[in-house]
Amino acid sequence: MTSQKASEKVNIVLCGASGQMGRRLIQLISSSPSLELTGAVEHKDCPFLGHDAGSLAGVAPLGVVLTDDFTQGAKGAQVYLDFSSPRGVGEHVLKAAQLSLAAVIGVTALGTEVEEKLKEAAKKIALLYAPNMSFGMNLMYKIAAEVATLLGKDYNIEIVEAHHNRKKDAPSGTALMLYEKLKAARGITSDVKKLGRSNVPGPRTSEEIGIHAVRGGDIVGDHQVIYAGPGEVLEIVHRAQSRDAFVTGALRACQWIIGKPPGLYNFSEVLGI
Repeated sequence: MTSQKASEKVNIVLCGASGQMGRRLIQLISSSPSLELTGAVEHKDCPFLGHDAGSLAGVAPLGVVLTDDFTQGAKGAQVYLDFSSPRGVGEHVLKAAQLSLAAVIGVTALGTEVEEKLKEAAKKIALLYAPNMSFGMNLMYKIAAEVATLLGKDYNIEIVEAHHNRKKDAPSGTALMLYEKLKAARGITSDVKKLGRSNVPGPRTSEEIGIHAVRGGDIVGDHQVIYAGPGEVLEIVHRAQSRDAFVTGALRACQWIIGKPPGLYNFSEVLGI
């Protein structure tokens, strides 16, 4: 495989093109000198099929129409970028592998069956999967784990996440990733998460990690890790103020993954942390 030359554009087929994330991705791709949208894919019941992706996103027409045919949409693409749905990822990722397209996937709550398809596809293509592609949040993963190690088991850990009232999954994929990082930092191999505190008898154990979900308004995404110890509390907080935090990370990942050998990658590798 050869690396992408600085003067060449990265051609992207975008799945989930009509959603809020999809439209913002189209806007930024259309204004980038190093990226080009060559395909836009949606599910078969999408009311915008046949519409120009640029016009739909509020920019100049791009000559790329929304289609429900992944193979058609992927013509000329080098990277498959997916912000559709777990079902959509399950339908697209193995097709991307057959077409030798590198993949960047940001959909959360995939489920075991789709996650297995990602692993299968990653045997053939470079595939990056991350529930959160913001630079700050991925740095928080690292910092939160290091703090958990330094403070030790005398400090109880709780995760609180908040998102808009239209979010379908709870807890968020980011909160679950934080949980996995914190659990690994403590050397815990069993499942010790407690989702909320309703019907959870006390007293609290030293190993368990609580996860609490808040849904309301138009909150883009807040994540907080609370370390409560003897006589003090330490908190680490990340707040996404707009979807651009995720969009810019996803587009950086699309450029980074060109030329990488087959395998399953995460966003921390993009940042080199």
